[in-house]
Amino acid sequence: MTRTILKRVCRAVVAGSLALGLAACGPEYDRTEITAVTPSALGGSMNAHSLEVPEGLILKAHIVVWNDDNVQMPLFVRSRDPAIVEVAGVVNERDYAFIGVRQGTTQIDFVADGSVVLSIPATVTAQSSPP
Repeated sequence: MTRTILKRVCRAVVAGSLALGLAACGPEYDRTEITAVTPSALGGSMNAHSLEVPEGLILKAHIVVWNDDNVQMPLFVRSRDPAIVEVAGVVNERDYAFIGVRQGTTQIDFVADGSVVLSIPATVTAQSSPP
């Protein structure tokens, strides 16, 4: 009887170790880099914490998502409400345009390997007068 219990415990430990090992395999999301932000002449801004773009205008940014092996991950960027902010890929890979469709707020999701790895609030503001 003791030997049977010992075998069951050993099998459980081995199975748990394998499951943990498989879960730890493969690269995991590490960070998102947002660079080369180009706002319109009337303003706008973007970083890893928020997006702001004037209504009717465009803000462009270069966005790269990295895994913990320091390798770029495939990326899909989407707006939860495209009627407020529309997201479009532009000429170069990993460059995105954020179009302020109408005033309001929504969220921008960054999806890598099928999971949302970052979500930031996005605000479309009224156009200000040119400087």
